[in-house]
Amino acid sequence: MFLSINTATDICSVSLYNENKFTTLSEKNTKEHSKYLPLFTKELITNCKNKLKYIALCIGPGSFTGLKIGSSFAKGLANSLNIPIIPINIFDSFRLEVKNINKYYLAVYSHQDYAFSCFNNKANISESHCNKIEFMNEYPIFGYGFPKRLKVVYNEIIPCSEKIGILSLDKIRDYNSIDINNINPIYLYIEK
Repeated sequence: MFLSINTATDICSVSLYNENKFTTLSEKNTKEHSKYLPLFTKELITNCKNKLKYIALCIGPGSFTGLKIGSSFAKGLANSLNIPIIPINIFDSFRLEVKNINKYYLAVYSHQDYAFSCFNNKANISESHCNKIEFMNEYPIFGYGFPKRLKVVYNEIIPCSEKIGILSLDKIRDYNSIDINNINPIYLYIEK
């Protein structure tokens, strides 16, 4: 049994994984992660918090405020329950949705005409960057949050805590003994 949290975008998503299934609560189009995250968590774990084995946490890249709230909340909860945190990159969760395409971008809208992105070329994955969206027009884009006014052609992938949780199942051994204070959000800045 574990808790999974994704606050990297304007979706606040929290899932409890128990008996091979997820129970998920989420709020879309919100900037109030600090309001919904504790409410959702309390509702999901009230009767089972002492049975939690770990917290799967989306560490970004994404919204600075959302990531900070999710990270701080997860660290506080993990410390109080003496359980580890498994950090998951949002682009790793997006990759679960892309099939049979060799070259593409994964992206999350940032601001103005910028996006957090990484380029995928079959087995090679670039570092994540915050770049102008126009630099991603050569290959398909899979991502989230692009405003209609920008007219970006992309395949939307809805961020959720369940995908973060699925990826954590394979990583629990790697992070079981890592100090949670060394797990931090991925904050990206504009490339100059």
